[in-house]
Amino acid sequence: MGHKKSHVIALLLAAAILTACTQTQDIGPDNARIESVGLLALHGRQASAIDQLRVWAVAGRPVAQRELGLALASIPEESTQAGAWMQNAATANDVEAQFQLGQAFYQGGLGFQVDYGQAWNWYERAATSGNAKASFMLARMAKYGEGVPRDLNRSAKWLLEASVQGNAQAMFLLSNAYTAGDGVEQNQQLARDWLERSAAGDFPVAIQALAMSLEVGDQHGERDPVRARHLIKEATDERSMRWNNYQ
Repeated sequence: MGHKKSHVIALLLAAAILTACTQTQDIGPDNARIESVGLLALHGRQASAIDQLRVWAVAGRPVAQRELGLALASIPEESTQAGAWMQNAATANDVEAQFQLGQAFYQGGLGFQVDYGQAWNWYERAATSGNAKASFMLARMAKYGEGVPRDLNRSAKWLLEASVQGNAQAMFLLSNAYTAGDGVEQNQQLARDWLERSAAGDFPVAIQALAMSLEVGDQHGERDPVRARHLIKEATDERSMRWNNYQ
């Protein structure tokens, strides 16, 4: 069954690249089509997909430059090229490329050495354009003094930004910050509100924490053992299905 499913996916991806390659040059592919070819290049390791991305990248398409960078990053001998293409895309204001470049400088990837200062700069550019993952990383860096002086107020500011942008893990950590008064004024009502929102965003740890709060009753609110039991089951299901999204 798994082999048949993989075969179907391969056929669909092959059809996507065939369609993309036959489009007229003056119209060009849309970003969704470029990303579908990028998926084939990254996971299918198909030379034809990489070649097509390279054509679009050379033509100045930032999304293609980003996707080419991601694809080449999986080929050790191409890491320098991968970094150059990702930097081109980021400089052209592709927000996902800015985040990926921040990751490269934070972790040491795409041919770059670890450089927290550069990581902060690229994360900040992505975050101010609405990238929740970048805002979350800025909160982390400010909390631990990576690339900038350690500053809990600044960390909480970026946690709030990431939360507003929809990052459920940031919502959970923001809830903890309001509970303890770390970087923000202690506020149990806001702590509970953000915990509820994180749980609604399917963050397993938040679902479990909310369940425990409802089981015993605490500073966040009264006991509700029936809802607590439902949440514990939900937390178990979400942890098994989605936990890798938060690693």
